[in-house]
Amino acid sequence: MKKQNQYVIATLVLLTAGLFLALTGCGASEANSNTAEAVAVRMAKVEKVNIAQPIRATGILSGKAESKLSFKIGGIIDRINVSEGQSVRQGQLLATLKLAEINAQVHQAQNAFDKAGRDLQRVQNLYRDSVATLEQFQDATTGYEVAKSSLEIAKFNWQYASIYTPAAGKILKRFVEANELISPGTPVLSMRNAQEGWVVKAGLADRDVVRIAIGDTARLAFDAYPNHSFSATVSEISGTASPMTGTYEVELRVEPAEGTTFLSGMIAKAEISPSKKSRVSLVPIESLVEADGSRGSVYTISPSQAAKKVGVSVAFIYANHAAIDAGLEGIDEVITDGAAYLNDGDAIKIVP
Repeated sequence: MKKQNQYVIATLVLLTAGLFLALTGCGASEANSNTAEAVAVRMAKVEKVNIAQPIRATGILSGKAESKLSFKIGGIIDRINVSEGQSVRQGQLLATLKLAEINAQVHQAQNAFDKAGRDLQRVQNLYRDSVATLEQFQDATTGYEVAKSSLEIAKFNWQYASIYTPAAGKILKRFVEANELISPGTPVLSMRNAQEGWVVKAGLADRDVVRIAIGDTARLAFDAYPNHSFSATVSEISGTASPMTGTYEVELRVEPAEGTTFLSGMIAKAEISPSKKSRVSLVPIESLVEADGSRGSVYTISPSQAAKKVGVSVAFIYANHAAIDAGLEGIDEVITDGAAYLNDGDAIKIVP
């Protein structure tokens, strides 16, 4: 009886151990099955295109021809006939000085010229009769020429004691008021020539300015018009750097779109497209992993249908794509969705 009990106990122990091993083996098998589960991914085509890295800059809108108008001579301002923001026509009288002193100077110069003319005529007659010497005749001639020049100067100053518009445009700024005493050349008004259009002036670094040329296109955005994009063209490129900023000034010619109004001083964000292009591969930005500066990686599919990690060289970011200039030779597709969760050699499952 005792031996029979020992036999039953031994049998139970063996059965328990077998059951434990079976359960443990089943769990390990299930774990291995989960580890080998394929990662769901989506694919995207690699586009081979000829494009150039856009150049981004910030500039200030202004008229192509904006000028500061002033009097040639000093004096007291008599009146200013225009206000800021006012449109003006070509040849319109904008401002004048008080002319009492200037008219007196013209009158004085006219009298001196008349007298010099009479003196010359008298000496010329005497010289013809051999009464006056050659030296006296030459001195009278010189005096006449000097008086003539003085009269021309006085008349010229009188002419520029008034300011007229050089072309149709708009008054941007009024610097002084009537009855103020100003010196020669002091700005009185600032105006924009309406016939010359609008430009955005932006400063570019030397590495960027050498990549653009006259006629290259650009897109402009203004905070005042967040829903508008304006087409522009490179119209001028400075040949020397600004001593203040070290940048090269570039002018982008632009015109307002329908329903928009331009004002001098508006800030523009520019994206210039250089005409010099290079061959690159475009891939969606989400396919790029482990990016560090100009280096990064993408995943493609190996012949065994597993994830294959490929190192690439990133030239620049273009819209929502990465422009790759090396590393994707012979590769037509890359993994997009799911790329961030992959390791090299992982099993994958392509989903639509």
